[in-house]
Amino acid sequence: MKGFPAMLKIAVFSSLAFMLLACQSDTAKNVTTLTLTSSDTGLDAAFPQRFATVTATAHDSEGNLLRNATIEFNTNLGSFSADSLLRNTSASTSRGDAGGEGEGQAKVRLYPAADAGTATVTAYVNGYSQSVDLTINGAPTTPQPQAPAAIALNVAEKALLVAGVNGSDSSTITLRLLQANGDPAQDAGEGVNNLKVSFVSQPGGGEYLSGQNAADELVQSDSVITVNSRNGAAVLTLSAGTLPGVVELQAEALDDNGNSYSPAVLTTVSAVSIASGPAHSIAVSYPIQNAITDLGNGIYRRIGGLLVTDRYGNKVSDGTVVNLGIVDSVILSNTAPVINYGFASSVADHAAATNAGISTLSDAGNSLFSSAYITRNNNERYIEQSDRVLLLNATAADKSRFVAAKPQQVSELSVNQPYTNSATELSYIVGASLLGAQVSGVDPDKAELVSGQAVTVDGNASFYLTYPANRHTILTGCIDPLVDTRHQPAGSAQVWLVAGVSNSSATTVNNQACFSAMRELKLLNLSGNSSLSESGSVLLQALDATDIELPFLNINSNINYSKNDGGLNVAVANCQSRADKRTNLLGQCELPVLITGGTSGDSAELSLSIGQSTPLQISIKIP
Repeated sequence: MKGFPAMLKIAVFSSLAFMLLACQSDTAKNVTTLTLTSSDTGLDAAFPQRFATVTATAHDSEGNLLRNATIEFNTNLGSFSADSLLRNTSASTSRGDAGGEGEGQAKVRLYPAADAGTATVTAYVNGYSQSVDLTINGAPTTPQPQAPAAIALNVAEKALLVAGVNGSDSSTITLRLLQANGDPAQDAGEGVNNLKVSFVSQPGGGEYLSGQNAADELVQSDSVITVNSRNGAAVLTLSAGTLPGVVELQAEALDDNGNSYSPAVLTTVSAVSIASGPAHSIAVSYPIQNAITDLGNGIYRRIGGLLVTDRYGNKVSDGTVVNLGIVDSVILSNTAPVINYGFASSVADHAAATNAGISTLSDAGNSLFSSAYITRNNNERYIEQSDRVLLLNATAADKSRFVAAKPQQVSELSVNQPYTNSATELSYIVGASLLGAQVSGVDPDKAELVSGQAVTVDGNASFYLTYPANRHTILTGCIDPLVDTRHQPAGSAQVWLVAGVSNSSATTVNNQACFSAMRELKLLNLSGNSSLSESGSVLLQALDATDIELPFLNINSNINYSKNDGGLNVAVANCQSRADKRTNLLGQCELPVLITGGTSGDSAELSLSIGQSTPLQISIKIP
């Protein structure tokens, strides 16, 4: 480039260099002709170090040899490496030597690799391919598996349920002994168990492993099991017991003598969990202290607790939903108390019946389904659709149903769901919430109460009974229903809680809930007389902590004589206008105190109380 300015020379040479590099990197795209040849060196499986050279030559469309074109090679037998099995490789076409020998050629070596037969080597570039066949002589040799270097473990089912709850309670575990290259390792000698699997941790509820040992025997253990591999693999079964928890297993490879390798070949899995079964039992509990909240609007709310367990007593999984229902008015029953339903009385015959698969409750002895009624809100209330039907002594799955339609027959009642069992001598109640009772539960994921539903955490859940708190409703269900005359007919004011888990046999019916008064209870002396010297009466009134009058509470009395020289006798009679010592509808009792005998100076203390209230003291003294 004589005569070119210096800067122009640099620019020209830079452009040429860039064009050459660009052409080299894009050479493979210019290949239009590919030829493939091989040297014949007599490949033999017995001589694994011998090789044949396979040469691919690339040309462009004008017949020019192409340099730096990447050629892909593949073979079906043999190997492109003397040290390992390599059946895919690549090489680039050469610039050739100083004389141009080898230009445009890419070469690879093919080794026999213990194979015998016809090896077909194929070269690929730019959509073109060529193949050449080479013969590998000799008998094929199969490499012997080496001792295990690792254990691969696969668990088919990682989440189990405890045994016997109609769920997945077992899992297949496959163990594979592997060589360092990932191929199956050698099996043990005849009669030797070469795999030991043990529990590292477990719930301890009777879970166990089972498998086949070297003697073709089925063995099982709840601690350690030894088996042998077949073609590098062994299959075990993990069976759950009766307790939930996590199972951690350790597998170890053993040598031909049944001993550990040095270093030991181990693997551990801790991904198998055993969950408790579905709900089977529900227990209801009511605290005494700090159990009631005054909502400030004439309404009380009482807390209760639920314990939900599976058939083995394990707490159920968190998030188990418990459906809740409440009855505060019994419209019909065939069990005590016997109630006069308008024009006829129920019969305590306990003789109702169900048939499996049939949505009917029958009671020929009572015969009141279509005619019985109670009085609520100054109106006759008959059995209606969606009222509760509770079978007190039926199996859990049949305890709770709803009325499907207003009954048309006196001795049969249609319910919303078929009964699962045929049974006789059943006791039942049919009722609804007609006095205002509500039941709601706690869902940990929500910030407010959920009507008719509670969700378990750690196997338990809280629920709340909300009810009107006034003298017309307070203590409903807390006292003998036949004593409570506020709601007609007498005996119809009963409180029943229903708690059940869907898709399980867990349902309970409980009558320990009631419209409780708030502690502490008070017994007041309205007469102002704190002492008596002769027979008289004391006007008493029972109140709860918010001064709600408490009807039908029994007055407890106790006499303590301080001095009795003259045969002093003190007794209390029934409240005036009553046949017992219970308060009336206003929570009051005019309590007669009878004093006989005694001489001057004789004295006694009369203590009166309701429940756990502080006793009210009346002094008795003969002047």
